[in-house]
Amino acid sequence: MSLFDPKDNQQFIDRIQSLKPDTQRQWGKMDVAQMMAHCIQPMKIAFREANPKRGWFGFFLGKMIKNKYITQGKEFEKNLPTHPTFIQSDPRDFAEQQSRLLAYVQRWVTEGPAAITTELHPLFGKMTPEEWDKLMSMHLDHHLRQFGA
Repeated sequence: MSLFDPKDNQQFIDRIQSLKPDTQRQWGKMDVAQMMAHCIQPMKIAFREANPKRGWFGFFLGKMIKNKYITQGKEFEKNLPTHPTFIQSDPRDFAEQQSRLLAYVQRWVTEGPAAITTELHPLFGKMTPEEWDKLMSMHLDHHLRQFGA
């Protein structure tokens, strides 16, 4: 799937719109509003709105992990550790987070690959817009499945 593809993008939008404030997670710790806030964080990096520092873990293991998930397309496992920048543990407003996430997803189609950074991802290092797209599509799909969407 690709967030750049209008049909795939619409499927993601439909899945996000199917979520309700009381949608229960099937694994993990976040509630549905926190999950949406969590999914926004790496998109902010992709659109050059945030620039977290790359730590030693990413420097030493990022290429190997990038190969596993982005190049080989291995599905994200349940309960993977989260980069500290992306942890969402405080209460979030469902409607606000849903609206914000929908806006970020729609930007992939309206702004296209030229809007996506080629700067360093905090774990995976340098990535092309197509790699960002694959990562964001996989990440969003993972968390929507977490909530049965």
